[in-house]
Amino acid sequence: MFPIMIDLRGQKVVIAGGGPVALHKIENLLRFGIKPHVVSPECHPSIERLAAAEKVVIHRKKVEWCDLENAFLIMLVTDDREANARMAELAVQHGKLVVHAEHNDLGNAQIPAVLIRGRLMISVSTGGASPTLSTQIRNRLEDEFDERYEDYLDFLFEARQYIKNNIDARPERRMWLKKAAESRYLDHPEEREQYMADLLSRYPGL
Repeated sequence: MFPIMIDLRGQKVVIAGGGPVALHKIENLLRFGIKPHVVSPECHPSIERLAAAEKVVIHRKKVEWCDLENAFLIMLVTDDREANARMAELAVQHGKLVVHAEHNDLGNAQIPAVLIRGRLMISVSTGGASPTLSTQIRNRLEDEFDERYEDYLDFLFEARQYIKNNIDARPERRMWLKKAAESRYLDHPEEREQYMADLLSRYPGL
């Protein structure tokens, strides 16, 4: 599997299935501002509430290829194994991104366990061997990469944008970027302020 981050804004995401597994997938998508389409004759009460709040779109029917052909990402989690396998085969043939919850080998994509700290995102996957272990590893990482990283990443982003826009010489760029990533700036906000003051003094904005 090739790890990649994908921007799904403006892309159609379809979940085939309306049970607890589908709900889990929906909740994960909502974290990233994605409004999925759900295809299922019946849905979990929590999915119904999300639909009432206009956070998901429900299509009350059994899944058919016509429900998936315009999707960018497809998640197959119905309780009909034959339908899941049939839709997965068609979707892969048509070049879609396909997550098959029960049999990873029938799809071509997997959803890892994810840790988010502001701009920092860490994904953990076991290649389908054990999603439980992925979650356990993610939980351990939560202690190491705690809330401090949210402000720290904002500092790194601000510094990088300023450096890209105001320093032309690549050696100087690399030097300032490498300095910003020093561990002392993680725990000491005053050091970050001094770094930015020195940067702006040395390279006033154009």
